[in-house]
Amino acid sequence: MAQSKFSTNFLFNVFGSIFPIVVSLGTVPFYLRLIGTDRYGIVAISWILLGYLGFLDFGLSRASANALAQLGHATSRERSPVLMTAFYSNLGLGALGGLILYPIGDMVLLHFVRIPPDLMAETRHAYPWMAVMLPLGMINGVATGAMESRERFLLSNMLNSSTTMAGQIIPLICIHFLGPQLTVVLPSIVLSRLGMIMLSYCVVMALEWPIRPLDFDVTWLKRLLGYGSWVSISSLINPLLDTSNQLIIGATLGVTSVGQYTVPMNLAMRSQVVATALARTLFPRLSRADRGEAVDLTRRATASLTYGFGMICAPGVLFSGAFLHMWVGGSFAEVSRPVAEILMFGAWTNGIAFLPYGLLQGQGRPHITAKVSMVEILPFFCVLWLFIKWWGLPGAAAAWTLRVTINLIALYLLSDCLSRQTWRLVPGMIVMTGALIVSLLVPMNLVVSACAATVAGLAMAFAAYRLDPGLRDVVHRFVQRAGGNPRLTITG
Repeated sequence: MAQSKFSTNFLFNVFGSIFPIVVSLGTVPFYLRLIGTDRYGIVAISWILLGYLGFLDFGLSRASANALAQLGHATSRERSPVLMTAFYSNLGLGALGGLILYPIGDMVLLHFVRIPPDLMAETRHAYPWMAVMLPLGMINGVATGAMESRERFLLSNMLNSSTTMAGQIIPLICIHFLGPQLTVVLPSIVLSRLGMIMLSYCVVMALEWPIRPLDFDVTWLKRLLGYGSWVSISSLINPLLDTSNQLIIGATLGVTSVGQYTVPMNLAMRSQVVATALARTLFPRLSRADRGEAVDLTRRATASLTYGFGMICAPGVLFSGAFLHMWVGGSFAEVSRPVAEILMFGAWTNGIAFLPYGLLQGQGRPHITAKVSMVEILPFFCVLWLFIKWWGLPGAAAAWTLRVTINLIALYLLSDCLSRQTWRLVPGMIVMTGALIVSLLVPMNLVVSACAATVAGLAMAFAAYRLDPGLRDVVHRFVQRAGGNPRLTITG
């Protein structure tokens, strides 16, 4: 029963992420055509700035999710102080962050990034709306954590998916009727998110009722901050490490190059739907489990994710260039093709790293993830700057991919997940590396790309079946149910 519930929650998380991705992929060409590459680049940088200041919640969203997961079977009276303390704290810190974001954003957007002169005034008038987005995002994290701590993943995904889709579609409708200006795009994003967050809190109140609005607890605040202070360091550094590429690209190559990099970067990040879904599904259980059980669960999940996610990323590396030509077309795709190929490899290693990362934080060891991020800062920026100077946009993609790969190795070792069975992951690494080398060195048209992607996917699937007992069990159970043979045995 527990395994069935876990599988169901995992599927909720997968499909809850896929629907917004489909909508986002479908809307990008419309945004590029309606508002242009320059405006799209400015919107992308605005989102980056929001990510940078997400650390201002001092990890309270993650800390409250961890605490509420441990109180998963407690009464609403016991959970209410955690929920309300996190809500009021994030609301206050989000308002403070918005005040900080305004002058920082003005400095970065209008003085650091090379924005075309005809867009300067428009950017200045539209930007204040992004400062309003910060507290909304921070309190939304508390609502999501409350739902997922009870493993109500269906509700959480329905609301988060609707929020994302509304933020993509409503601005296009406003652009159609009111015009393509940033002063239309950014306010419509903010107002659509506000409406969906209000709906999320109505659902949380129904789940957690009776909620006592005055249940702000200083003792819980200290406990949450003790855990969350380390999480906040990761929340500060990780967005910086993940998205500083775009800011440095904007400063060195111009805002047009930001758009040419952001499209394949978003494509790579959205391919991580399986990894994100698995990490989200595991986190409440890793928070409740003892250490030995949590490590064993993470090891098994890592093997399955290496091959399961590899069946997406290996073909993705080889087919991403052809996909970009069909999707956005023209010279834009030609410039972005090698970027997409390199970033897809990085998306694979980064996605696998979600599991040891979640294990360390779920087991109350967020200081380790924070220290790993701190150690990476200086080497990464040195490598990033040099790679951009030497190789342009592909160099930025290579620097990010190198960092997340090293990050995976460090987290895997520090979480005590290394075991005698780790050798089973090596064939997956070989297939992924081979796919990247072929995509970068061998010219391919649509047909050749499709054939190469198919071969890579089948190679990863064969390795998964032979080397990962978890995925093999899933296949055997599916065949057993489909064939109606109750005597089918499962080996391995």
